[in-house]
Amino acid sequence: MLFICSKISAVKVCFFALVFFCAALTNFALVFAAETKQIRFITTNDLHSYLKPIYYRYLDEIKPWGPQPRDGDYVNKASIEGKIGGMAHVASMIKQLKAEKPGKNMVLDAGDTWHGAGISLFDKGVSMVKIMNAIGYDVMTPGNWEFLYPKEHFLDLIDLADFPVIAYNLTDREWEEPVLDQYVIRKVGNLKIAVIGFTYPWTALTSAITGAAQWYKFGIKEEEARELINEIRMQEDPDLVVFVSHGGYGLDQKFARRVNGIDVYLSGHTHEEVLDPVVWNNTIIFQGGAHGKYVVSLDVDVKDKTITNYAYRLIKVRQNQVVPDPEISKLIEDAYRPFQKKLSEVIGQTKVMLHRRDYWQSSVGNLLTDAMRATQKTDIAFFPAWRYGATLMPGKITAEDVYNLIPTDGHVFSYSMRGKELKNLLENILGSVVNEDPYTRVGGDMIRFSGMKLVVNLTKSSGNRIVEMTVGGKAFSNDAVYSIASAHTRFQNSPLFGATYVKDTGKVFVEELIKYIRMNSPITSTLDDRINILGFQ
Repeated sequence: MLFICSKISAVKVCFFALVFFCAALTNFALVFAAETKQIRFITTNDLHSYLKPIYYRYLDEIKPWGPQPRDGDYVNKASIEGKIGGMAHVASMIKQLKAEKPGKNMVLDAGDTWHGAGISLFDKGVSMVKIMNAIGYDVMTPGNWEFLYPKEHFLDLIDLADFPVIAYNLTDREWEEPVLDQYVIRKVGNLKIAVIGFTYPWTALTSAITGAAQWYKFGIKEEEARELINEIRMQEDPDLVVFVSHGGYGLDQKFARRVNGIDVYLSGHTHEEVLDPVVWNNTIIFQGGAHGKYVVSLDVDVKDKTITNYAYRLIKVRQNQVVPDPEISKLIEDAYRPFQKKLSEVIGQTKVMLHRRDYWQSSVGNLLTDAMRATQKTDIAFFPAWRYGATLMPGKITAEDVYNLIPTDGHVFSYSMRGKELKNLLENILGSVVNEDPYTRVGGDMIRFSGMKLVVNLTKSSGNRIVEMTVGGKAFSNDAVYSIASAHTRFQNSPLFGATYVKDTGKVFVEELIKYIRMNSPITSTLDDRINILGFQ
């Protein structure tokens, strides 16, 4: 009897010991599962293939009392600060940030990366892909400018990349099947990360429609995004869902407010220098300027698949502060060698600083359109308000300086347009610039033009914002027919605007501009009164 009781007691002891051990193991697992984990996202966007450091004046800041230069006197500032960016310097910054968090980082890019600088006209983005491979990028989403290349070359560049190029909203025209992987899953440290790509939804309305873009369909596709995020969360159970987008900062914020389940949102396209992220709908949204001027570092703390804290830095890359990476420097030298003689040729000079980026007009935009109107002998000239473009400082102008502004072989087109349709066109473009809904702000900044003067009242209703207009110093007439020249525009082909006698002149505009600068140096283009925004300027 005593023996039996002893055996029963031993069983009880073993049982309770086992229960205690399992409970302890469970508690340990719960503690481990609830441990805070960290990942660093290192990001770039809108590098525009500027392999070498450049000068870059940013657009004015709008205050109640009018536009204010963010840089002050940029010529003065640049003499102290030096040039910014350059991929060898960007590479050094990225490698430093990676070394600080070994095994716990991802390097992401939000597009408009393989095209933009003058070198991209000659090497077609190949050197930029090689540089990204050497740096060790993890994921990229294409921007609208990647699609300017012919379809075959666009796909060749993707094949050349050692990293996935992704976009959920890009489909072929015939079957509407995804062209690229829509997302990737990556294990980073002890975190599982889902990264979804979102290319520019209005790419078919940009200059890229002459290239690969004509073969594809784009779009915002909110419902598809919701379904994809739900599918990923159910099937993959990631710790974080990250969007890498080329939608534009305003569009991306609206998107994040309407689409649930995104944790981190890298934005591109609009070149915003975001000093501190915004948070909408539990989504951290940011953008890192353009041209390699900045690299972003975002450290995120994650607990139970929820972000509990973050640390964000917008890190400026200055030539005279960051030591260039020798491997990338060699790749840049190799890229330039075949074209160095052509690009380094001095073709003229400028007495003034020439900058591209601003809302309503810029000295570069005025130079381009004045040159086109003069060389083509038309009443009016138009050129798109592209955001990218290095700033030219007073002094010598090289061929590369010009190709950095127009890295394309786009032709000049001439046509005629009746006054009524011309005004309708301008009102339409104004709407694309100032519409409150970011999903409809397709045009970016105001189109650059020459030969007209506009007075605009933004408080007026759509279609009635131009309150005064002259052409060639004469009063505008709805019935007059005006001669126009433009490059990289599409509206002359739209029946909405009634252009007639549309002709491809066969003249490559960038070469026409180089000829113009040779004949008209020194350049003195500045801002003037060609557009006046009432209550704004």
